[in-house]
Amino acid sequence: AATVLWDMSTGIDFTVTLGGNRTLGNPSNTTVGKKGRIRVVQDGTGTRTLALSGNLKTAGGSGITLSTAIGSVDFLDYDVVTATFVRISLSKDWK
Repeated sequence: AATVLWDMSTGIDFTVTLGGNRTLGNPSNTTVGKKGRIRVVQDGTGTRTLALSGNLKTAGGSGITLSTAIGSVDFLDYDVVTATFVRISLSKDWK
């Protein structure tokens, strides 16, 4: 789907392989203080983008820019601050 849905009641760590440009939706079933990560993998085409929904916040309010090589792996670490504020930080280009 164009928007990646994720339910925090199903775990703390998640993986998504991007098959197109996507938006990471606001998580459901948030718990304040919950922390984890999302492993983001570029598919066989690469150059995919991932936008963030409104409750997902980065330092300075900027978006994220993923690694673009085919099969590249980035991690989004998250921390639920409030039900409507999830802190996101990007760690790029893991091999």
